[in-house]
Amino acid sequence: MPALRITSRAHDDGLVLVLEGEIDMATEKRFHQAAREAVESRPHGRVVLDCTRLDFIDSSGLRVLIQAHKLAKEHYATVLLAAPNERVAQILHVTAIDTRIPVLPDVPSALAAPLRIGG
Repeated sequence: MPALRITSRAHDDGLVLVLEGEIDMATEKRFHQAAREAVESRPHGRVVLDCTRLDFIDSSGLRVLIQAHKLAKEHYATVLLAAPNERVAQILHVTAIDTRIPVLPDVPSALAAPLRIGG
C-alpha cells in the first residue's frame, strides 16, 4: 500500500500542501487533518493542493476534498487544486469535483488565481 506524504509550504499568496502518493481509505484521515489545519490556518486566504505527485484519489479522498471546500467557504477561504496528472484529473472531471473546486495547471497559477469567496 503506497503511503501518502503531505508537506506544506507557506507562500505570500497562500499555503501549499504537496500531496505525494495515494489518497484512499488508508490515508484519508491524515489528508483530512492536514486539509482542515491548512484551511483553518488561512482564513480569508488560499490553500493550494499540489497534486503533481498524487498518483490516485478514491471516493474517500474526494469526500475530504468536498469537506475542505465547504470548510474553506465557512472561513472565507479558497481551496484550489494544482497540476493533477491525467488519471487524477479524469477522476475529478467524472465526479464533477472540478466544477466546485478550481483546478489549475500548476502551483504558480493556483497561487495567482482570484479568491472565490463564497463561491
